[in-house]
Amino acid sequence: MTSFLTDVLITANKFEKVNLNEKIAEIQKEITKLKYDIKDFMDDNYVEFASKFTRDQHLVAKGEELLEEMNVLQTRIDDEIKVQLSGSTKELKTLSQGLKESNMMLQLSNQLLTLHECMKSIKDYQEKKRYVDAAKALGNMQTILYNPQSDLRDLDIYMAIETEYMNLFTSFLSNASLLLHERICWTGVEDKDSKAVTLSVKNDFDDMQDLIQGLHYIDNLSNHLHEFTITLIDHVIDPIINDDCSVYVIDEKIFTIEILYKKKPPSFKSVFYNLEMLFKFLHQHFDLIIHDDETFLKQIQPHLLDRLSAMLTADCISQIIPTSSADLKNFEPIVKTINDFQYFLVEIGFITNEQLFLSEYTKNIDKLFIDRVCQDLLAKARNIMKKDLHDCITYEPEEAPECPEDNCISEIKIDTKLSENSFQFPKCQISKNAKETVELARSILDEACNTDSCAIRLFYTCRNVFEMYSGLVPEHHRKFLETIPQQVAVFHNNCMYLAHHLLTLGHEYRDKLPESIQKYNLTFADQILILRNVGSTYFLEHMKYQRNIIFDILKESGLSALGQASELQPSTERALRQCIRQLELLKTVWLDVLPVNVYCRAVGCIMNSMVEDLILRVISVEDIPVDDATELVTLFDMIVKRAPIIFPDPREIHEHVRKWEKFLELIKVLGASLKEIEIRWGGGKGPLAREFTASQVKQLIRALFQNTERRSNLLSSIK
Repeated sequence: MTSFLTDVLITANKFEKVNLNEKIAEIQKEITKLKYDIKDFMDDNYVEFASKFTRDQHLVAKGEELLEEMNVLQTRIDDEIKVQLSGSTKELKTLSQGLKESNMMLQLSNQLLTLHECMKSIKDYQEKKRYVDAAKALGNMQTILYNPQSDLRDLDIYMAIETEYMNLFTSFLSNASLLLHERICWTGVEDKDSKAVTLSVKNDFDDMQDLIQGLHYIDNLSNHLHEFTITLIDHVIDPIINDDCSVYVIDEKIFTIEILYKKKPPSFKSVFYNLEMLFKFLHQHFDLIIHDDETFLKQIQPHLLDRLSAMLTADCISQIIPTSSADLKNFEPIVKTINDFQYFLVEIGFITNEQLFLSEYTKNIDKLFIDRVCQDLLAKARNIMKKDLHDCITYEPEEAPECPEDNCISEIKIDTKLSENSFQFPKCQISKNAKETVELARSILDEACNTDSCAIRLFYTCRNVFEMYSGLVPEHHRKFLETIPQQVAVFHNNCMYLAHHLLTLGHEYRDKLPESIQKYNLTFADQILILRNVGSTYFLEHMKYQRNIIFDILKESGLSALGQASELQPSTERALRQCIRQLELLKTVWLDVLPVNVYCRAVGCIMNSMVEDLILRVISVEDIPVDDATELVTLFDMIVKRAPIIFPDPREIHEHVRKWEKFLELIKVLGASLKEIEIRWGGGKGPLAREFTASQVKQLIRALFQNTERRSNLLSSIK
């Protein structure tokens, strides 16, 4: 019985194998035939472009029938492999491999047929205005054509099909974009001189949603959304926020904005009213479903929200932040208006409750308030510092406070060693902007004394004002400070004036400020040195500039050629008079501007450089003719006569010009005899010896006198 069953099973299995072989061979013949039929069909339609419209449905049906039979055979072979795995593995694998090859050819054939059906359907869908179906068909074609696991690329016909796909895609995109622009129409955006812009929505065709969805399915909607939002921002939202304009809607389909006054800031109420009107219009006409729950408004939000938020905060809300405590109390209605606008945007689906982009700005109103106050104060300080430096006033020292009689102890004599003018700023000219800067600083500190929560910010804002002065004023007035003596002197006075007030400003307000900030190191002492250095540096640089002017004049004076001719060059007298005139010019512009002591030191330093240069030029000459010496005495006497009156007290020239006595001695030597020189030398103890060294005196004697026994004796006595 067992052997009988075995024989029956073996016979059945053999019969099944024979049946499978025959069936596979039969299907392979059919597939081969179908492959050639499809090739001919594709060649006719996409290579030779012959008109064949009758066989495609038959081929599709035939292909689907063969696919179904292939699936049945594959299942039977898989079952047979499991049963006969030990005995018929090789044979069944061969059958399976052959079937897979046939299956691959059949899949390629089916893909080609699917592509053909998509091509036909796309044209049909466009004619019937079924834009979503056309877009999905294009997407299906794209998936098949650009599937990396497909072998379609190996076919000769692939390039022709891909070209046809690109043509269909371009045609659909162009047509859909054109239709969308016809339904969403802008006017006035191309004309720069146009003051009116309109947005018209023509939804009579009832196909705008299909167009938008179609563009979405071919991944091209974002380009249109970006273009739409850019136009919306530049030509509607920006004018609403920054310009005085009129906004209205005509026939519920035409949104119009008309600019009345360019760059005239509108009131915040009109800004939010007009923006709400705009978003109502957008919600009414663009509440279109694109995919799932995503609407048109939600889709434009990523392109629009950040710029809308930045423009509203920077150009509108920041401008209405209160600048005083009284205004701060009246700011609540404004906050409510802002929040109502945000909730409206949530209601229409433009943003979510987590995207209230203005709430963070309005919640911290106290911080915004002090930020705005400090910003305005610094802006005010900046404007003050940009004013002309030569707009001056004369500063008079304040009178020292008198000691009340009942507090004075008359019985005790106090030996006062300090001048009564100690710690007083001297009389001079300062710019009005320096005085205004100090007044502004005091007003800031007064406000800090009355505001506990903002006191520390106000104090450091006051410090920033003085820091700004030392940086902004030299830069803004650089051209004048480098060339105009009066302005550099005034700037020097300004810096010293500010530094003088900073000495006591911190101590003056320390006990007036709120107790909560008195623990901090509230001082301006570190800024005193900065201001003094800035003022001194610019003034010293200008003194060098004036000194170099005199040096340049003396270079052209002809003194360098002294002794080479029998008489001085005419340019010598002209140069010396020009040097004196330059010093007299400084007297004109500096004497009433600078404090007296500063003026004397500055002019004395420049004059000392001139005198020293003259002395050096004379004592370095090897031979000075008598006529030249006589003429030099005359010219130098002119300097001696005119130079002292450059100082307020001519008698003090000796104190301010260190080389003045040496210059006077040089004049005496130039006009003296050998005997007079010997007397003034006085054995190394006379006035000549105090100003000149022995070698310098010998050099002068050799240059002025011929070689005689008397000269030799005098030279040998000078040691």
